[in-house]
Amino acid sequence: MRDNGHVQSTGTTTLAHRLPAKVEWPTVAVAVAIWSMWIVLVLAHRSIPWPVSLIGLAIAGGWYMSLQHEVIHGHPTPWKTVNLLIGCWPIHFWLPYQVFRDEHLEHHEIELTVPGVDPESFYVSPAGWAEAGWLRRTFLRVNRTYLGRVLVGPLVGVPSHVIGQIRKALRDRADARIWLVHLVAVAAIAWVVFGVVGMPVWEYLVGFFWLGLSLTYTRSFVEHRAVPDPAGRTAFVQSGKLFGLLFLFNNLHHAHHARPGMAWYRLPALSAELGSAEVARQTAGYYRTYREVIRRYAFRPFDVPVHPVMAEAATPRPTER
Repeated sequence: MRDNGHVQSTGTTTLAHRLPAKVEWPTVAVAVAIWSMWIVLVLAHRSIPWPVSLIGLAIAGGWYMSLQHEVIHGHPTPWKTVNLLIGCWPIHFWLPYQVFRDEHLEHHEIELTVPGVDPESFYVSPAGWAEAGWLRRTFLRVNRTYLGRVLVGPLVGVPSHVIGQIRKALRDRADARIWLVHLVAVAAIAWVVFGVVGMPVWEYLVGFFWLGLSLTYTRSFVEHRAVPDPAGRTAFVQSGKLFGLLFLFNNLHHAHHARPGMAWYRLPALSAELGSAEVARQTAGYYRTYREVIRRYAFRPFDVPVHPVMAEAATPRPTER
């Protein structure tokens, strides 16, 4: 939805679940490319130099998460089962597709960046910061730099997230079944990749999981910023065709939140129609390239760990005499 050029962060579940009227062949082509790439990298790993393999696995890993994001929003066919078969497989190992889907759709339903409410932001509340020990505070600070997010984030943030979800599943029978199916599927995939095919565990985990997730974190690093206007918390990165294809134009994030059910290849035109670049420039941020993002925030924090709007609201104001 849109209101005066700004994104509304509620009421999008219907759009997120709406299936296309016909097959979206550009997305099908992307799915074929990703799965072909993954199969070749796994089956032919002995004949591929490991540095080349790591790069290929990283690209396949990041690209697959972009594909899963499209599937979550109802693409690319009119048939839900076919869509699931395209993007539900846990070849990343770490999170069940259903959990990823539910968390992401929730992200489209609530006020963005709010700690404990928005599952895709990394802010903490003033109370959460006050309760955090020095180790967690250190991670929260490091995680606000680009290099910290892509190098440390997958190694610290993912285990923490998974542990939290498993604790939740232990209290809910439906969630427990989801995780049980997930673990069985992961065991089967691991047996084929590592046992039958013989791919080194370290090569797959470093390339597909860690570096692949780092690519995804590159895309999402500046996506949301806690500005005072909740409707203006989505950013815009004007990347080239290469990153646009790798991220399936989710870098045009203002447009995606404005119309979450829109197919990825239609987002550039939608961005121009909505004036997304200018809206983001005045709110959450506009960036010309990811090179600019990395140059600005490689070592410098993108924002403070504590949600700035909540922190300001919690700060006592001096009483007037």
